[in-house]
Formats: sequence, C-alpha cells, structure tokens
Amino acid sequence: MALRDFLAFMLVCLFWGLNFVVAKFAVTGDPGWVPGFNGVPPVAFAFLRFALLAALLFPFLRPWPKQWPALIGVALGMGAAQYAFIFIGLQTATPSAMALVLQSGVPMVTILSVVWLKERIGWVRGGATVLAILGVVLVVANPAEMTLSVGLLYGLAAAFVASVAMILIRRIDMKPMRLQAWIGVLSAPALLAGTALFETGQVEAVASGGWMFLAALVFTVVLVNIYGHGVFYFVLQKYETTLVAPLTLMAPLIGVVSGILITGDQFGPTLVVGGMLTLIGAGIVASRPNRELPKAPLAREEAL
Repeated sequence: MALRDFLAFMLVCLFWGLNFVVAKFAVTGDPGWVPGFNGVPPVAFAFLRFALLAALLFPFLRPWPKQWPALIGVALGMGAAQYAFIFIGLQTATPSAMALVLQSGVPMVTILSVVWLKERIGWVRGGATVLAILGVVLVVANPAEMTLSVGLLYGLAAAFVASVAMILIRRIDMKPMRLQAWIGVLSAPALLAGTALFETGQVEAVASGGWMFLAALVFTVVLVNIYGHGVFYFVLQKYETTLVAPLTLMAPLIGVVSGILITGDQFGPTLVVGGMLTLIGAGIVASRPNRELPKAPLAREEAL
C-alpha cells in the first residue's frame, strides 16, 4: 500500500477509534468537558446524527432506488437500530469495552453467511470465529463476580442487527455514499419517533451541551462517516479486501487506548485477555476471503 494511502487510512482509523469516546461524551457528559452537561438522550443523539447525515448527503440520493424491502432492512439495521443500541449501551458501558464488543460483528457475519448463504469455512476461519466469540464473552462477562454488563449486551445487539443488514446488503446495487444517504433518510424518522415516545428533555440537554456537543455531533458525521467512508472506499477500490480489513483493527485498538487515557476506563486482565482474543480472532477472519459475501470481513466498517 502506498504511504499516502496508508497514512490517510490510519487517520480514518484514528477518527473511528476516537468516536467511541466522543459518543460517550455525547450521551453521558463523561469525561466532563462541559460542566453541568449530563448527555443527550441516546435515541435523540442517534436521530440528530442521521438527520445531519441525510442533510449533508442529500445530493447523493438520486436516482430513486428500486430494492425497497432490502434497503429498508439495511437502513434500519445499519442505521437506526444499531446506533440506538450502541448509544444506549454507552450510557453504562466504557468506550474501550464497547470498541471490542462491536468487533463481534465480524464473526457474526461469518456465521450468518454459513447459515443463510451456505458459505463453507475451513478450520482456520472456524477456529478464529470461536476465538473472537470467546474474547467477546470475556469482555461482556465479569467472571470474578459472575455478572454481565447490560451496556455491552446492547453492544452485542448492535453488532447482530448490523450483521443481518450485511447479509441483506448483497441485494442492493448502490454506491457507498448513496447508500449512506438513504440510511440517513430512512433512519432519521424512525429515531425521531423513538425519542418522541420514550425520551424527554432532549432540547434542554442539547442546549446544555453547547458548542462542545455540536462539535461532537459534527465529528461523528463529517469525520467518522463522510470522510471516513470516503477514504475507506477509495482504498478498497485500489487494494484487496484481505489487505484492508486487518488494518481496520487499528480502530478498536485506538478506541481501547483512548478510552483508558481519556475517560479513565479500567485496564484489567479481563479486558486485556478478552480484547486480545477478540482482535486476534477477528483479524484472522478478516484476512481470509469469504466467497459468498466478500465484504464480510468489513462488517464493522460497513456499519460505522
């Protein structure tokens, strides 16, 4: 990979990794950058995110799509449902643990491609899938206290709905930015209904966040989504998926490190061992081709 492309892609991974801390701030106020700001309700934040995304990518909507059932499923899976689960989960989960748990999307897509698409996997991919799942279980569970993290269970739910959407996306013939635009358009109304029904104090919360919250919102849309996906797909057009996919593991690593350094996430043996197993397993799966679903190794990045 050319040095310029590599550096541009590493910048994307930096934005993707930092996004977990930024989202944690948006929905909880942690790490206390704005005194008196306790976060915006998670579904409301997800709505604002996709409303802004739809507004910025509005020119990419045309021509009118034809695959409506699949498109609606993809939009709700990769958009509304996934991000509602992530932001709800981040109210109690740490950014570092969430960054690792969401990597379960890679083995989940592999399993779903075996079940639904009859993909055949050898012992290497099969063993790596088991390894990644074991790592996620260690991160989500607390073996010493026999407890589960409810916030990280929402993260698993987010990874699952995004994985189902990855299976559906093979039915859609649409360029990446146009797909992102439609995800924004279709997700925003669903999230608006959700926040109107189940949340309160949205306007007051946004106002209390001031310019820092607005900066966080712009960061998640402009740098993480629009710039991130722009560079990501540019690199994918030039290089093999099996080369690009393992490099994307820098994003969760940055997510873990930034969570520890910025929000003070606990750095214990469970996170270390579980994180290593998750990333090693996901890395092996990502480096092996999937014949039925070539973009399976990019499950997390497709959904960001």
